[in-house]
Amino acid sequence: MKRNTTVPRTLVREEVRFSGSFAPNGASAVANSSNKGLGWTVARTSAGLFTITFTDAFASLQSARACTQLAVAANMTAQIGVVSLSAKTVQIRTLVGAVETDIAAAAGNRINFEIVFRNSAAKPEYGA
Repeated sequence: MKRNTTVPRTLVREEVRFSGSFAPNGASAVANSSNKGLGWTVARTSAGLFTITFTDAFASLQSARACTQLAVAANMTAQIGVVSLSAKTVQIRTLVGAVETDIAAAAGNRINFEIVFRNSAAKPEYGA
């Protein structure tokens, strides 16, 4: 079977990307069996607050973004919260206005994210 994969090219060495998603479950715990992606687990910390825990530790956070995927249109956003490199965690908040709000458990409701870490604290080198 052929694989359609490419390695992302970047000027920054030692970059590690995580792209994933999970299905929120209202006020209940997230079922990690719904996760899409490897190297992490997620837990509902409180209303509208989720903590992603990574298997490995990294030297620094390069960038992070999150978004909601909803089966029905709603005015809800996702926001990156507290990042703890020592605890290997990144928090994602789901908000209506400025209020952390749960997403109902429904087919098609997911939280998607992309988080980029660096394995090294060394300053990146540019050029050949």
